[in-house]
Amino acid sequence: MVMLAACSGGNEQPSEEDIKNAIAFNLPGGLEVDGVEILVTENAGSQVEPLIRNRANVTLEFADDFVSVVDRFDDKVVLKTLYSKGQELNGTVITSSRLKGDSWSVNIDRFDISRVNGTALGQFAEGSYAFEGTDEAAGFKQAYEDKLAQQEAERHAAVAAAEKEKADRIAAFRAEIAGTWVAKAPMMRNGGVYTGRDKKSTAGVEITFPEGDEASGIAPFTLYVTHNPNDKLTVDAGFTVAEDGKSVKVRARSNTHKTLNMYLNEVWTLSADGMLQTGSRDRWYVQLEKDGAALAEKNALAERLTNRDKAIEALVMKHQAGLAPNRFENMRMKQNTYTMMFVDATPGENQKVFGDGTYDGNSGIALTAIHAGVLDRGEAGVVKITYRWTKSRSDIFGTVKNGVTSGKYNAYGHYTIELVEKLEE
Repeated sequence: MVMLAACSGGNEQPSEEDIKNAIAFNLPGGLEVDGVEILVTENAGSQVEPLIRNRANVTLEFADDFVSVVDRFDDKVVLKTLYSKGQELNGTVITSSRLKGDSWSVNIDRFDISRVNGTALGQFAEGSYAFEGTDEAAGFKQAYEDKLAQQEAERHAAVAAAEKEKADRIAAFRAEIAGTWVAKAPMMRNGGVYTGRDKKSTAGVEITFPEGDEASGIAPFTLYVTHNPNDKLTVDAGFTVAEDGKSVKVRARSNTHKTLNMYLNEVWTLSADGMLQTGSRDRWYVQLEKDGAALAEKNALAERLTNRDKAIEALVMKHQAGLAPNRFENMRMKQNTYTMMFVDATPGENQKVFGDGTYDGNSGIALTAIHAGVLDRGEAGVVKITYRWTKSRSDIFGTVKNGVTSGKYNAYGHYTIELVEKLEE
C-alpha cells in the first residue's frame, strides 16, 4: 500500500478532516473523499511522543465519469465507462499519526477499498473520443480504415510507379545497348596492354546484346586475338541491367582462351560509354564500340583471314605440300630427296640463317626463304626444299641478302630452297 501523509493543526489527536486530507493527497483526479468516520483510536506511543493509530470508514465519490480506452484510431479513442459520476466506493483505512509542532502528520498504513481503474473523462479533449457501441465510434473506425486503405493504395501506386520508372530505365538502356559491341583497342590490364602466352597476341572482346526490354538475358561473349579474330572463344554470358539503367553486368561461363591465356570467370560491367571492365586490384578494361567501324574492321579482317586460309588450303592441296616446321632439320628428310612445303615468311624472333644458296639444317625456313629471295617478308607460298649429302665437309660462308644476315657453317648435309608458287592475297 502506498504511504500517504498529511499535516493538520489539531491537538489531542488527528481529526477526520486530517485523515480525509491524507487520503485525498494521492487520489487520481476525478476521485474525491466524500467522508471519513473514525471508529477506533489508540495511542501506540507515549504522552510525550504520542503515536495515534486510527481505524476509520471511508467513502470515496467519483466527481467525474471514469473510463478506459478500448480502441485507438490515430488521435481518436473509443472509451468504455467504468464508473459514473456520483458513484461511491466504501472501504476502511488504518492510519498512524505523529504530532509535529502544532500539526499532525498522518500516514496511511493500510487502505482496504476496491482498486480503481481507468481515467477521468475530463482528461480527454472534446471531440477526441467516443463511447463504444455508438455511431461516432463506428465513424472513427471507418475513417481510420479508409485512411489505411488510402495509404495502402498510395503505397501500391508509388511502388507501381517506381517499378514502371525502373522498367522504363531498363528498357531504354536495353534499346541503347542492343547490337554488337567490339573492342576499339586491345584490352588493358592494370594500365598496360595485355598480351598472351606468345607475348605479342593482344585481346579483343565482342558482345552482342539482343533486342528486348527485360532486365536480364543471355548474350554471346567472344574473346579473340586482335590480329586474328578467327582465333576466338565464344561462350554464352548471362547479363543483368542495373536498376538505375546506367550499366549492365555480364558474366561469362568459365572457359579458357589458350592463345591469350585468359580464363573467363569474371563479372564484367559495361557502361553506356562502352567501357567494359572487371576487377579492383587486378583491373581489366577495354573500350568497346557498338555497330561501328571497329566491328566492320574486325569482320573484314576475319573475312580476309578466312579467305587466306582457304587459299592456303587450296595451294597446299594443289602441290601436295606440307606445312613447313621452324627449321630444316625438323623435317628429318632422307639424303638426296626433296619435298614441297608451305612457308609463311613471317619468321620468329629467334630464327637464324646459316649459309648462302645452300643452307645448314639449323637454319629457320621462313628467314631462309627471305634470305634466298624466294619470298619477301610477310609473303607466303609453296617452296621446294631439297636435301643433299656430300662426301666431304665444306665451309659455306654467310652473306647479307634481302635484309637478312646469314652465318657460316660447315657440314655434310645441305638444303636448298626454291619457289614453286606464291600465295596470291
